Amino acid sequence: MAVAGSGTPTVVFDSGFGDRLEVWDDVMPEVSRFARVVAYDRAGLGKSDEALKPRSYRQIATELHALLQRAGIRPPYVLVGHSMGGANIRAFASMYKDEVVGLVFVDPLTEKIFEVASKQELNAELLRQEASVRNAPAGVQSEWKLLKIDMLNQSAELRSFGKPPDVPAMLLVAGRDRPRLWAKTVLEQYGTWMIEAREGGIVYTPDNSHYIQRDEPTLVVSAIRRVVFPSVHNTLERVIRDKGAGEAVTVYRRMKARYPAEFFSERILNSLGYEQLRSKHVEAAIALFELNVETYPNAFNTYDSLGEAYMSRGDRDSAIRNYRKSLLLNPTNTNAIEMLKKLGATQ
Repeated sequence: MAVAGSGTPTVVFDSGFGDRLEVWDDVMPEVSRFARVVAYDRAGLGKSDEALKPRSYRQIATELHALLQRAGIRPPYVLVGHSMGGANIRAFASMYKDEVVGLVFVDPLTEKIFEVASKQELNAELLRQEASVRNAPAGVQSEWKLLKIDMLNQSAELRSFGKPPDVPAMLLVAGRDRPRLWAKTVLEQYGTWMIEAREGGIVYTPDNSHYIQRDEPTLVVSAIRRVVFPSVHNTLERVIRDKGAGEAVTVYRRMKARYPAEFFSERILNSLGYEQLRSKHVEAAIALFELNVETYPNAFNTYDSLGEAYMSRGDRDSAIRNYRKSLLLNPTNTNAIEMLKKLGATQ
């Protein structure tokens, strides 16, 4: 296994059929700039020992979980799976869903492709793959046996994992040199999951081949970054709904300490504060606007919004104080001028 970077969550890469960890060489260094990263050779591949148990997606996931635990690499994990690796991380997410906080599928294997392919196409693919692995190492042949058995069994194991856990997720789909209807079936299955996820995204890249991580590594890095750092606005909105504004303030501070600065702007807390104000949750709005003033003490609009919230509460003195501060920072703020007049206060 290869480990680099630091921080949490840990990004774990799972490669495609027969591939070694080096397939991620163009991606890992960039991702390690903002997260701890782990890539590994599955049992029987690369520098890893031969597998001791028959291959299955669950067995592969079990071995990966044991590897991470024994290496002291604790959850939470963002899983990145390419091709067959997409099936492996589905197994992992099904078995250890409480440890997974994000998923990135890079042109993943889909059972739906076997539904739409003709018998002639399936037989041709079987013959082609059989020929390609005839002289391959034992580990590669073992993985092909897994793929072949599950395919001939209507992908029973792969189907058994069901819908992935509702975590931030990204899907990348290649369009060049892929089997007939590949992109369509991947988008039909995984695309639905992305749309239904709390935060999901889809990228169809017609110019890239199956190995998107080699053709356009920046695309994969960007997808991982979006999952490692989910939307600040969406996250806080859920926390406010489920646990209240007080907890949202705590979560915001934690995110602020971990996230890159460019993920934040005064607009986020301002928008959330007005959502609470419109819902007549005045105290929640004040808590969010106060946090915005603390975070952006030189922004006139943060004081203006806080002044409005205090007005809604009937706290005239606090409203006047914040409108005056807003006007001091921006003497052309006509709203503050009007509100001070309304409150019967001088500028």
